[in-house]
Amino acid sequence: MSKILFDSLQKYKNLKRSSFHTPGHKGKSIKNADFFSLDFTELPFTDNLYESMGIIKQAEKNLSELYGSESSLFSCGGNTLCMQAMIRLCAPSGGKILCDRIAHRSAISAFALLDIDAVWIEREIDLNTGIMKRISAEYIEKKLKEESEIKAVYITSPDYYGILQDIKSISEVCNRYGIALIVDNAHGSHLKFLKMGLHPLEQGASMSADSAHKTLPVLTGGAWLHINDKKFCEDAKDAMALFGSTSPSYSIMASMDLCAHWLRSYGEAEYQNLADFVSEIRELAKSSGIYVPDENISDPCRITLGVWKIGFTGEEFRKFLYKFKIEPEFCDENYVVLIPSPFNTKIDRIRLKMAIKKSKQLAKQERKIKSFIPRLPRKSIDIRKSIMLAKTCIDVREALDKVAAEIACPCPPGVPIVMPGEIIGKDEIDFLINYGVFKINVVKSN
Repeated sequence: MSKILFDSLQKYKNLKRSSFHTPGHKGKSIKNADFFSLDFTELPFTDNLYESMGIIKQAEKNLSELYGSESSLFSCGGNTLCMQAMIRLCAPSGGKILCDRIAHRSAISAFALLDIDAVWIEREIDLNTGIMKRISAEYIEKKLKEESEIKAVYITSPDYYGILQDIKSISEVCNRYGIALIVDNAHGSHLKFLKMGLHPLEQGASMSADSAHKTLPVLTGGAWLHINDKKFCEDAKDAMALFGSTSPSYSIMASMDLCAHWLRSYGEAEYQNLADFVSEIRELAKSSGIYVPDENISDPCRITLGVWKIGFTGEEFRKFLYKFKIEPEFCDENYVVLIPSPFNTKIDRIRLKMAIKKSKQLAKQERKIKSFIPRLPRKSIDIRKSIMLAKTCIDVREALDKVAAEIACPCPPGVPIVMPGEIIGKDEIDFLINYGVFKINVVKSN
């Protein structure tokens, strides 16, 4: 029997492509730490993550001081565990949450397990750019007036394209209504170190889930739950233990602790340097005819390239980048997204600059941008029931008027076209087929 996964990963590693994707460590360990040698279990000396009284408790206290939170906790279950814990803390007995339609699959799973009803925040799309518009504080207030018994407001910021929500204004609305604002900040752990007040905690969020491994030098699976509101602190460990593994990785925890120590000494300088590099790339891209989202509302360390402007699809531009040994994070019909970090090498940066400059010579006629998103489908049954019922996988073309048993989302940054419990209509079918989705799980008919 071959060691196929190991060999395949080794083969990919040997391609030596420049990593402009997660994780943020880019294959480099701070201080050359050997995390295999630190892979311990719960021992008298090593403490216990969910009942921490010793070194883990102190490491989490250090992290809290670094981020300026009331409490900050380690997660070895990625942002998934942080999101589930936040939702549990806000609605331990079920109820309603006003929820961003750009919602991670883990949040929907938590809704099902905790019997939470989602009241959707419907995003509008900018027809000129194909990117979802920001959520306004006025819209949130309108929804809170319309819907009674909302227990929390959940939003995603930044999104996959790097667009930041106006958390400050939204948090002010939530405070007036006495409702928690929880933020899926999976891609924004680094924002604290840009001295711009961009992190959700700095803008008034009640809690923030930070997927540290995405943009920081942390092993995959390492994430942080930050809590600003004291009332959530006492039960936070229990909420995480409810969903978390009883075998958390000490290697991942060690990488998070080492990262926090590095951030304290070098974080601001390193991420400001990275932001300067990203600004340079953005200007280079614009001079090459590529569309770049508004920097005033974007993560200063995210590179989002609207290559439709120079006649490319995202996939075509990805293949173009391969010629320069560059691996991006993501591409769709209109965009290519790259996630740099301070751990990208000088060679990585040179390759990217060369590629952007070369793209100007290959620019073609501007493509018509695809920017249609169907309106919210009709709801048939609640999320919990739709997920728990028997399901069957069918051809999308046969799904008209069927009830979805899962999220149908063509691409990572996209708004889910259908959520569990919603009725699949013709617009949803056409959209999914256009994006290459041909199978879907639906609630099984009696």
